[in-house]
Amino acid sequence: MELYKGKYWEVIFVDWCQEFPGQCIISCNKKSLSDLSSEEWLELGFIEKELERVCKKLFGATMFNFTCLMNNAYRDEETPHVHFHFIPRYQSETLVCDKKYMDKHFGFNFWKWANSKLKRQKDIFTKEEKLRIFEMMKNEFNMEVMK
Repeated sequence: MELYKGKYWEVIFVDWCQEFPGQCIISCNKKSLSDLSSEEWLELGFIEKELERVCKKLFGATMFNFTCLMNNAYRDEETPHVHFHFIPRYQSETLVCDKKYMDKHFGFNFWKWANSKLKRQKDIFTKEEKLRIFEMMKNEFNMEVMK
């Protein structure tokens, strides 16, 4: 679900999995980080700052993981494109959609336990709750981020 579409970047709300409330993917059509212009980096910085503000205000996020890995495209022989995973992290239990949410691996790499069914962070939100989280973020997100 599209949260934001700018001149160079789009922000996609990760509606298939909200292990970390507010989780998004920020992407553009460039193949490599070295292909990005100064203007593209500037817009990315504004987007990242706005996502942090939104997640702090709405969900009480403590800090953020912001990663650009691009491994899967090469592994799966797909055309790579620059994209970042925006992952809000939560030091304390917080209430999201009337549910108690706890980031049980706060302070650690968010993918360290991703392949373990017993240790991975659980997505506790229903489809309807994910839509509600998206709508909250969409209503709060400043669409004039670059002005």
